[in-house]
Amino acid sequence: MNLNMTLYSPSLFIHRLTVKREQEVAYDAVFHHGLNIVAGENSSGKSTVLDFIFYGLGGDLSEWREAALLCTEVILEVEINGAKATLVREISDKSGQPMRIALGEEDQNAEGPNWSLHSYRRSEKKESFSQVIFRLLGMPEVTGDTNSNITMNQILRLLYADQLSPVDRIFLFQPFDTALTRQTVGDLLCGAFDNALYRSQLRLREAEKSLASVTAEWRNAISVFGGSEHDISSDWVAAETRQIRRELDEVREEASALEERIFHAEVSDGLTLEEQNKVYGELSDTQAKKLQIRSEIDALQLEMTDSDEFIKALQSKLDQLRNAQTTAQNLDGIAFIYCPSCYAPIQDAGDHTCSLCKAPFDKNRAQSRILAIINETGLQIKQSQVLQTERKQDLERLVSNLSEIDRRWATLEARYALLNRLPSTELRADARKLYGRAGYLERQLEDLSEKATIIERIEALSDTKRQLNSEILDLKGLIEAGERSQKMQLSKAYSRISDNTVKLLRRDLDRQDLFQKADSVAFSFGDDRLAVNGESFFSASSMVYLRNSFFAAFFKSSLQDPKFRHPRFLIMDTIEDKGMEPERSHRFQSLLKEISEDSETDHQIIYATAMLEPSFADSSYIVDRFYTHEDRTLNLTL
Repeated sequence: MNLNMTLYSPSLFIHRLTVKREQEVAYDAVFHHGLNIVAGENSSGKSTVLDFIFYGLGGDLSEWREAALLCTEVILEVEINGAKATLVREISDKSGQPMRIALGEEDQNAEGPNWSLHSYRRSEKKESFSQVIFRLLGMPEVTGDTNSNITMNQILRLLYADQLSPVDRIFLFQPFDTALTRQTVGDLLCGAFDNALYRSQLRLREAEKSLASVTAEWRNAISVFGGSEHDISSDWVAAETRQIRRELDEVREEASALEERIFHAEVSDGLTLEEQNKVYGELSDTQAKKLQIRSEIDALQLEMTDSDEFIKALQSKLDQLRNAQTTAQNLDGIAFIYCPSCYAPIQDAGDHTCSLCKAPFDKNRAQSRILAIINETGLQIKQSQVLQTERKQDLERLVSNLSEIDRRWATLEARYALLNRLPSTELRADARKLYGRAGYLERQLEDLSEKATIIERIEALSDTKRQLNSEILDLKGLIEAGERSQKMQLSKAYSRISDNTVKLLRRDLDRQDLFQKADSVAFSFGDDRLAVNGESFFSASSMVYLRNSFFAAFFKSSLQDPKFRHPRFLIMDTIEDKGMEPERSHRFQSLLKEISEDSETDHQIIYATAMLEPSFADSSYIVDRFYTHEDRTLNLTL
């Protein structure tokens, strides 16, 4: 990080690129902040180096140059938002390769605890490397086409001006591309999708999905009462239950009066004892289930309360860590003049040393540790939220089961109490009629109990529907306000990019009349097109200059506006593409240097050229060395 420059977030820098062929190093170069030039003769391997950078950062590349496929691994030492990390990918002619990531300064060959392996595509159980890098960059995970999230590959397609893509297109060409994905990527880098707006949009999708699920369950529950002539409500169940209980009480009273008239009857034919034992067994089992479910509910509620507090603590920790990361980027530690214990003066131990204990102070390592904790805390929050959702579902199920068990227990308890009073007399025929009626009424109560369970669920679902509808209405209001703000940001961003592109076109050599007279540059990320004063067709070299100017203008705009989510990082391999004459290439290289040197925002530009601007020949801009046919970029004679 350049301490004399402002660091906007997100920011991305390459510090070192290493390419291996098995265990041997085929290429190893150090890059710096600001302007970097990969210079060399044609066909000396410059484009291969830029492809390695694109691939190492997460680009999807399967069509390699022949020399590149002889190599086996790409290693990038990078700086993300001021903290260091190492990215490693194996070279393959198959797309979708995984990535190993280590936070902090790690041994490239290490396989320690700080290393983690992430696939190209996300899954329910494992994060993709794009998710990890997006989190480190502080960029939201935005959905593009077909409900799939934007990846690092798609972001890099707007940061890398390569040679093989059509010159009349903006994005690096890849098959199966969609307008929606391109538009989403472009708008994201322009500063759209504010974090608060993004969280509201995510919650809206979740709430709408939950509402659809709850509505479907509600309709299924309602269908149980299809054709019913009464209201489907707890009040109706309560009224029906009271009526049946009154009738049941009358039957029991009549049976009790009958018992008083019966004396010295012989033992019944087994009805009373057998039924008593059966009901008692069911009552005991139901009581045990009731206690077990209550115990499970108590334990789950306690666990959920603890988890809620844990998630709040993690979210608070994450906010504090992000503040700590910002502080660490701008401070070199606290300098003590006097000892806080004995108040004696402290002797200055020099820079990069703790003023109190004299231990070496490594600012980069401190930032990397913060970055690692931010990543780990983000994962903990996600995992805890998933577990909490599962616990809520388990709690709903247990509460529903307990309600049903309570009603079953009350019915059995009343039945058992009644059976204890059953007579055994010559009048058992009359008694059986009464008890038969009582049994029928009890079955009606059980049926009502089952209906009560369903109605309780219907009412709970209705409450959930009302809450979700209210939340969705609030979220839509927040999103509408956020989108208005987003439109304003996009309008400002588009205007700034257009104006900067016009300025670069007007400073081109006098080769394209319309460029000298340019008033406006229109562009569409979705359509993947550029136009100057409404015109889109120029000579091949002018199309290249227009595309280069757009990439440079987009990059320059991100240095001027901190709201851009462009990572202040640019790769260009089109400086002299499609017949570009040397003088025109030199002019554009000088403009890139001017953009870099005039900016007070930390950044990195990496471009390749065989037509090096003469004044740059012996400058510090050159990466590694000037490559030739005899001294190519890759050392494959190992």
